[in-house]
Amino acid sequence: MSADEKDLLLLSTQFYSERRSLWRRHCLPCVPKRYILAVLSFLGFVNVYAMRVNLSMAIIVMANGTDGRKHSHRTYNWTPTEQGFLLSAFFVGYIITQIPGGWLAQRFSAKYVFGVGILATAIFTLLTPLAASLGIWVLVAVRILEGIFEGVTFPSNHTLWGKWAPPAERSRLITFVFAGQYVGNILSFPLTALLCKYGFAGGWPSAFYLCGIMGVIWFFFWLFLAFDSPSSHPRITSAERRYIENAITEIDNKNIVKVPTPWFDILTSPAVWGTIVVQFSSNYGFYVLLTTMPTYFKQAVGFDIKKDLVMNGVFSAIPYFFDTIVVFVAGAAADLIKDRFLSVTNTRKLFSCSSLVLQALFIVLCAYFGTTKLLALLLLTLTVSVGGMQLAGHSVAMLEMAPRYAGIIMGLCNTAGTLPGIIGPLITKLIAHANDSDTEVLIEEWRNVFIIAAEVFLFGAAIFAILGDARKQSWSNGPRIRGRTPVLLHDSTAQ
Repeated sequence: MSADEKDLLLLSTQFYSERRSLWRRHCLPCVPKRYILAVLSFLGFVNVYAMRVNLSMAIIVMANGTDGRKHSHRTYNWTPTEQGFLLSAFFVGYIITQIPGGWLAQRFSAKYVFGVGILATAIFTLLTPLAASLGIWVLVAVRILEGIFEGVTFPSNHTLWGKWAPPAERSRLITFVFAGQYVGNILSFPLTALLCKYGFAGGWPSAFYLCGIMGVIWFFFWLFLAFDSPSSHPRITSAERRYIENAITEIDNKNIVKVPTPWFDILTSPAVWGTIVVQFSSNYGFYVLLTTMPTYFKQAVGFDIKKDLVMNGVFSAIPYFFDTIVVFVAGAAADLIKDRFLSVTNTRKLFSCSSLVLQALFIVLCAYFGTTKLLALLLLTLTVSVGGMQLAGHSVAMLEMAPRYAGIIMGLCNTAGTLPGIIGPLITKLIAHANDSDTEVLIEEWRNVFIIAAEVFLFGAAIFAILGDARKQSWSNGPRIRGRTPVLLHDSTAQ
């Protein structure tokens, strides 16, 4: 290399080094770190739900091989009951780690609990094709393990936002982050269908490989860009840190003592139980549709799977596209309403209760009139879409009633909310079990499935209307210790 070339290389290296320094010094501080955390959390939930629901679509091909192509991978003669066990297995593991996930995040590091949970789920997703080839019960075990590690994600992320979300921005930040689950559904249903039909590695295995790889890649971004609290972030501006810490007086840092968790107060709180019940009720219909919608379109609406596998995936994703829009609108509307028109509690009741009542209405209409492609798609889209309002309702109330214990409360609520993921697919498979050729019988069976979901929706709305409370609870700062309370006092925005 000549002297001129060496000088040019040196100048080029210096130039790019200076540009990187300027970016770090001047540009990155301009991006609020809570928004970077929100984007990373959003993408984490996209991955979480893509890995969770891809089996709901792939099982159509795995169990029957009805994608119209020859396979280099096996297909399996699984009975409807065995398919129900497979779809429920994830939630058996998922329910185990809800409360421990919140406790671990509060006690140690919410960042690592959330990140490792998604990384481990991604690894087991990569192992899914191998597990299926070894036998259905090996696959069931892998799905249970996926659920165990994914179970920590919601409680640990809620713990993070207890330290990062200023009260004035809670609705918008929480709804944006949790919208990732709906975007994951939007991407996973049609993408899995496409990969089952045209993908590498013999079709359906590629859906699991791709989701797993994306989860691993996401983890490395999370590892280096996410932090547990504003005080531990090395690049946050002093202005943003002061803004968050002044708005949230309950951030644990070096100057605040650790206090015991007030388990008795939490477990006997009407506000907590109101949120637990509404979470169960909203999740029942959500999980029934999430895990069985492709099967419903196949059996009751009459898709020819050999010809319409990809269209089935698109139809299954459309409701979640509109759901995502509703989530964003509801988050902004809730912040506006609670600041100007209603108290925090009445705002949360308005969004959750009206959502559940509308879901009950639309799913009953689908039960009786959703027997054509267009009507089924329209009514299920309305059913799923209005469910997005709940993220501006009781989902935020979990954080508002006790920000310090948000992860634990989310763990309790999601424990109850995971039960429908276990029993919902099993009940659906037990009710809708007729032969595919018995169309009239199948329509009647699916009608019963949807009516049960509507009844559960209405039950949750009634209980939350009575017990729901988003105000700061008397135990939210922790139990009294030797006659004094912890140095955690007041959130000026709570109403």
